[in-house]
This record gives sequence, C-alpha cells and structure tokens, in this order.
Amino acid sequence: MSNFGSSRAAAAPEIHGETRDTRTTGAATSAAPGKAAQADFMREPIPRKVYLVAVLAGLSGLLYGFDSGAISGALPLLEGQFGLTASQTGLITSLLLYGALPSIVVSTIAARRFDRRQILLVGGVIFILGSLFCAIVSGPVGLMAARFFLGFGIGIANMFGLIYLSELAPTRVRGLLTGLYQLAVNVGILAAYAVGDIFHSTPDGWRWMLGLGVIPAVIFFVGMVIAPPSPRWLMMRGRSRDALNVLRTMRGGEEFAAKEIQEIEEVLDRPTKGLGGVLSDARKPLTILAILTFFQVWTGINAVVYYAPIIFKDVEGLGNNPGAVANYGVGTALVISTAIALPLIDKMGRVKMLAVSMAGQAVAMVVLTFFAESGWIAVAAVFVYTFSFGFGLGPVFWLYVPEILPLQTRAIGTGIITFTQYLLNATFALVFPMLLAGMGPWIFMVFAVLSVAGTAYTILRVPETKGRSLEEIEEEIFAEVKSVTDKQTAGSNS
Repeated sequence: MSNFGSSRAAAAPEIHGETRDTRTTGAATSAAPGKAAQADFMREPIPRKVYLVAVLAGLSGLLYGFDSGAISGALPLLEGQFGLTASQTGLITSLLLYGALPSIVVSTIAARRFDRRQILLVGGVIFILGSLFCAIVSGPVGLMAARFFLGFGIGIANMFGLIYLSELAPTRVRGLLTGLYQLAVNVGILAAYAVGDIFHSTPDGWRWMLGLGVIPAVIFFVGMVIAPPSPRWLMMRGRSRDALNVLRTMRGGEEFAAKEIQEIEEVLDRPTKGLGGVLSDARKPLTILAILTFFQVWTGINAVVYYAPIIFKDVEGLGNNPGAVANYGVGTALVISTAIALPLIDKMGRVKMLAVSMAGQAVAMVVLTFFAESGWIAVAAVFVYTFSFGFGLGPVFWLYVPEILPLQTRAIGTGIITFTQYLLNATFALVFPMLLAGMGPWIFMVFAVLSVAGTAYTILRVPETKGRSLEEIEEEIFAEVKSVTDKQTAGSNS
C-alpha cells in the first residue's frame, strides 16, 4: 500500500455483508484513557510475535506457490505414464485455479460469521487432504478431481492470507509483510521445482512432487491453531475487550493498541457498500485493475511457471534434465527479483516499476520467440522474463489493488479482481498447451506485444500512488470521476 498504512483504515478491509454486533462497543477504547492520542504508529516498536505470526500466516502463500509450481515437474512424468493429450494437460493444470473460484465466493460469505483465522484453518485442512489425494489417485481423472479440490484451499489462502496479515500487521511494517506474502509464494514455487528435480527419475515421482505439499500444510494448520484471531473480526462481533487483548500482544504498547481500537471503530461506523456500490462508485479503479489483471496473466507468466519443462524438453545443450534447468531459472528469478523489489516499491513508485517490469518482459519474449530452441539463450530469456515479472508486475500489482479501491468497497472490489484473475489464469492454463502446439514459438511474440501494450497503458493511464495516503488517492480518483459525471449531467440537461 502507499505509505504502507498511511491510513489506519487500511488495517480493516471491508467484507461485503458483514454485520456488526455493538453490544460491547467502546469497552476497549476506555481501557487506556488518554493514551490513544499519544500513539505515533511510524515510531512504534515491533514485537517479535508479529514476525512469528507473519511467518505462520505467510505459509498460506508458500502453499499456494508450492501447489501451483509442483505440477510443472509432474507434467512430463504424467505425460510419459498416461500419454496425456494437450487438453488433458491443460485440465490437470487449470482445475487447480478453477477450484479457487467457488472458494473465493463461499469464503467471502463465510467471513460474515467466521474469523479469518478460522477460514484459514479450513484452508489448511483442504491443503492437507488435497495433497494426500493428489499422491494416491490412480489416473488422470482422479488427479483432475484432486487438483480441483486443492483449488478450494488456494482460493482461501490467496484472499484471506493477505487480509489476515494486513489486519494483524502494525502500520510501520504492513507493506513489508504484505510483500513478504508474495515472496513466500515464489519461495513455494522454487521449493516445488527443487522437489521435482529430486524425484524426476523416481518411479511414480509425480506422486511425491504433488503429495509432499502435506508437510508445509500441516505446519500451517498448527500455526493457525496457535495464532491469534483477527482483532477487526472480534470488533465486528462486539468483542472489543478480546480485540484489545490481541492487539496488546501484537503492538508496541498499550497506547498503540488503544488507538488502533478507536480507529477500527471509526471505520466500522461507516456504512458498507455492496456490489452495486462497487460498480458505480469504483468504476474507474476497477477498470484500471481489470486491465492490469489481464496484462498480468496474458503476458505469459503462467506459461513459464507451469509449462517450462514442456517448453524446453527437446532443447539441446541443457543436459539430461532440461526441464529442471528451466524450472530453477524460473524459481530463482522469482525469488531474487521479488526480494530486490520490496525495499524499492516506495522509492521508485508503482507506475515506474510496473512499466520497467513489462518492458523487460517484452524484450525477453522477443528473444525467446527467435531462440526458443537455442539452449542457454532460451533459458537466459526465460530468466530475464521471470525476473522482470517478479520485480514489478507480480508483487506491485497486489499492493496496488487495495490502494486505489475506495475504503468502503475495498474487500468486495478485491474479491472481484481476485475472482477475475483466477478465471483468466485458469483459462490461460487450459488453452496454453494447445496454443503452443498450434503456434509454436510465435506464441511468445504475442506475449511480447501484450507486454508492450501493458507498458504503454501503465505509463499513460495508471495513476501513481507513491507517497500519498489512501484518503488522498481516493479523493483524487473520485474527484475526477465526479467531475466527469457532472459534465455529463450538465450536457444532458442543456
């Protein structure tokens, strides 16, 4: 987020349909009279427990990355054992993402009644069972069902892992911890590639590749059992004293906890808006985010994350396991680039990082188009492409989403964008094998052209949010929207 929490309202993403129980409203703020006004969140000391809980919650991102990346090493073995067609390959890959779609909807509705931590616990159970299911199925149809089921956990992890982190993180480190979620996703992808390399020559090695996700899933589940509930959810249920007790352990002092309770109450006193409010009041930011979502997916990142071994399986000069070489290049580039990007987001700005990212992707995809079978040149192009994505379009996009959505429609707007992206991701994963078979390396030129278009759109149409509070961003965007609306109204009345 811009300023990483310049508005404390960002600590409390709105979930459409939640109703507030006000039976004990005000109980918490009275716990520390006179101290709330003294709090300076940008000077707040950060308790060690914050980082521990962030690591435990961040495992949801690692699970998302591992289960997304594990299929990359498994596909060549599955093709060899079962003779998969291009459409079967696409289904096995994409059903993980299609499974996320209903879980996003159901878990958002469930958030009216259940704490974010409780929803993540359900996600942990799904990850455990889904990983075991993937390891024991007997054929492609069973694996498709297992991947679809596992997708339920993916949808929960991607949406509520970030919300849970943002609600528990202190202002001073909220942006860092949110960015670390994306880093955890990339670490999970790299870990999946390493597991794939270890088991690529093992009989039924794909079972180990897909099934070992049960280990971090168990750790994640146990971590969520001992982690605290969301203080905002407790406030929504009228449990202000419990919320204050949680914040006392997660903040740098009583005054910080009391001040945050006051500001959460102020946010909860504002009316929330449903889908109609989002579509009318947030039309401009949703349009910007939807277009950026399209570019994030259809400039080709999933082609290299999911299908690198298939793309490079016949390339000479990469040894006996060219897929592993390609996978390590992809995974390493994602981890390194995201780690480099995190401290630069508030220095370079969102627009510049997004533009540099997509420009780098375009150059790499042009090279890959003409040198797709040139061994190390092709691997280098994939590395540069993935590094470029991990530097900007990957992490910066998800920081940008809540920044330009209005406070009262932030969660449902995020849900719309998340649902849209998963739908696009699933469609891409389904059709890419057929596009690659039909177009060959020229499909990479399509990604290059779209990357150039994305760069131009970002420079010309995407507003910068660096150094501005969420209120300033919202006021500027909606002042422009109101100005346009007023002009249209005046024109229709004349």
